[in-house]
Amino acid sequence: MALHKLKLRGLDLGLTLYPSFVLSLFEGGQGAYRKLAGRSAGCHIKQVGGELLTSCPVEEAEYYTGVWYLEVRERESPSRSLSWLVELLLEAYAPLGLSVDVFDPLHIFTAVFLSQTTSYHTNVLSWTRRLWRMADDPLRAAELAPSIGGSFQLRRLAEAVRCASSALQSGDVRRELLRCRYVGPKTADATLLFALADASAAPVDRHMAGLCRRLGLFEGAGAPRPSYCRRYRCGECPARGGCTRWLASSQLGRLAGWVQTAFYVHEKLYCSRGLCGQCPLRRECREAR
Repeated sequence: MALHKLKLRGLDLGLTLYPSFVLSLFEGGQGAYRKLAGRSAGCHIKQVGGELLTSCPVEEAEYYTGVWYLEVRERESPSRSLSWLVELLLEAYAPLGLSVDVFDPLHIFTAVFLSQTTSYHTNVLSWTRRLWRMADDPLRAAELAPSIGGSFQLRRLAEAVRCASSALQSGDVRRELLRCRYVGPKTADATLLFALADASAAPVDRHMAGLCRRLGLFEGAGAPRPSYCRRYRCGECPARGGCTRWLASSQLGRLAGWVQTAFYVHEKLYCSRGLCGQCPLRRECREAR
């Protein structure tokens, strides 16, 4: 494969891949990775200084590295009430891009689904990398999933992937995914974000909920209600005024997915370790010690 060079424009490859479900399709570390499955399987990406050396097609590498999103981040404006939040996060996490893979949506859905109520970096990466070595086809990999472990995520995977393979082809992906058994709003929204590059989608996981609470964001709102999500599009939902997902998307636009990703990284680096004294968001945090 021919090598290409790509300017990373200040992004850090390792940091950008760390919170992304795209990492489930790669192996490696220390700035160098090889794609295990999906489109262009076997190609490499490696950060050298401010550049990326890659044997992957440049268009694909732009998505994997988050370079595609930089122009979006520069142009998109949040609501006035949240401009302070975006400014703080950009100051703290400017090297963090938004890594997505629009070429392998069913592969990404596989990792998202497996992440339900378990550790992404401990369990999901181990499971997916074992599965991709057994079969590149997500449908076949899902059938083999119970052979590598007895967790409920692995047992349920085949049914979910079969349903998602149709839902991802529909004109209303979010609601069609939510009609799949075992798929809730968080799984659907993470699929929209990381597999379809819908940067307005903000999965409301415990990291998002925790940072919203600490920073006093969207007070009184909660996670999306599955029964409403299955019936209504977000903008038409009668419960949207109390929904963190809708409030984030409507007030942050295409910054919402990046903000949620930054929250994930921030919670891992500071909140979960009790490092309040070093936290760049300490001045705005209601729970800082």
